Amino acid sequence: MKKDTSFYWDKACTNAFNKIKEYLLNPPVLRAPVQGRPLILYIAAQIRSLGVLLAQQNDEGKESALYYLSRTLNGAELNYSPIEKTCLALMFAIKKLRHYLQAHSGQALANFLADHPIPDEWKFSEDLPNKDVLFIELSESWKMFFDGAARQDGVGAGVIFITPEGEVLPFSFSLTKCCSNNMAEYQALILGLEMAVNIKMSHLKVFGDSQLVIRQLLSLYEVRKLEFIPYHKYALKLITSLDCVTLT
Repeated sequence: MKKDTSFYWDKACTNAFNKIKEYLLNPPVLRAPVQGRPLILYIAAQIRSLGVLLAQQNDEGKESALYYLSRTLNGAELNYSPIEKTCLALMFAIKKLRHYLQAHSGQALANFLADHPIPDEWKFSEDLPNKDVLFIELSESWKMFFDGAARQDGVGAGVIFITPEGEVLPFSFSLTKCCSNNMAEYQALILGLEMAVNIKMSHLKVFGDSQLVIRQLLSLYEVRKLEFIPYHKYALKLITSLDCVTLT
């Protein structure tokens, strides 16, 4: 507004103000996934960035956001063609959301078999006798995915558990102390392991996108940075507290 300029609060101003209040009172929030419902994946490739949105329909038939990811393109990626950027966005989504994809792979196979039934006259291969095909060994293992990242607005950690029944349990944390990405990965791992110990999980499969952290815990890499040593020792202590833990 300029000085000495009259201002009139008309109906249009009232409507705009009410819309702002309505939006602030009902902000879009991420929701937890509902077991048994199909997931919807959206990917977008822009000139300098990629975007991924995982959604699911709610009880009213409207789509609710479950997870949102984005990243900037770097180096040679900026020169990719539109189709190459789209493929890169899909690979980015598969890598970051693999816990959701793995949890629903059985349903995808079931849908395929339902749409393509095996003819009655077909016989099983001798390498797979009927008695072996008709039975599946159920795994009682839990799965845990961890991810930590340092950004300009703070440090965050995410942990996702998948129960033996396939239920997805996501958790997110805000870390108060600034640190590097690898340090954030260690803290995310420790938070997840502490939860696993408290719940008394007997078998746990751990997945992380930080190869440094995973390989250090597997003794494939040496822990050279002094600030990592306490976290490394504590993570190993938590792992030994569980009956069976596999790291991937």
